[in-house]
Amino acid sequence: MSEGRVMAEFVFTSPAGVTLRGGRHGEGMPLLALHGGYSARGEIEAILDAVLPEVPPFDRWTPDLPGMGDSVDTAVDDAEQVVELLCALVDAEFGGRKFALLGHSLGGFLARAVAARRPEQVVAIALLCPLPGELQPEPATVVQSEPGAADVLSDRERAEFEGYFVWHTAQAVERFRSGVAGSLDRYDGDIVGRIMESADFDIGDGADSVPMLVVLGRRDSLLGFRSQAAQAAHWAAATVVIVDDAGHALPHEKPELVRALLADLFTRAGSVVRT
Repeated sequence: MSEGRVMAEFVFTSPAGVTLRGGRHGEGMPLLALHGGYSARGEIEAILDAVLPEVPPFDRWTPDLPGMGDSVDTAVDDAEQVVELLCALVDAEFGGRKFALLGHSLGGFLARAVAARRPEQVVAIALLCPLPGELQPEPATVVQSEPGAADVLSDRERAEFEGYFVWHTAQAVERFRSGVAGSLDRYDGDIVGRIMESADFDIGDGADSVPMLVVLGRRDSLLGFRSQAAQAAHWAAATVVIVDDAGHALPHEKPELVRALLADLFTRAGSVVRT
């Protein structure tokens, strides 16, 4: 979180009685930003701080997904129930207003599913290393390593860092500590497992014509990039970027590139995203 930022917290209870907790910051068009599996909203908030252009301004909504973060006690049976809960949040809090979506990993799959159910409201979708229906992970590699850079991490943190980042440098370690480490182990494994295993349902083509950005890491050893690139080739308004020297932690490792690509996405989305 940026120094000095005031983050408001929200608590939303759906008509079905399911509670979702999260953070909210800023003014402007609503942006629903969704973190990945086995994580929490602190990571996606750090990503937003690093990659969102200053213009246009957004009213950022960053829920902790069920079974994670401050929503750790929110139990769901599958990923479709998560999408239903997120759509209920959109309907109650955004009303009929236009909004944008951004998701990393599992959050990318969920973001596209929400967009498919509310295509008339969604003006832009950004998918960062999204979870595909078919995993095709790449071999684990290291792009660059600085001896001793990870020595400041605990054994638990170091194992997570080295399995996630392909840049093993002091700068990458600092980004991990500030943006990822605080979300470690803040989840219910049973709930998250059910969500992850069921995040492969057919969401339809409702979102395929919405301006979209898909950014993939060629060295993603967790999810891969080939399935997502093949799927996105059929989407009418998608810009697809495969970044050679990045892995699943791409938004942490290449924030300047992602920021430029998001600026292009919002330009393509037109004046509606600036209202």
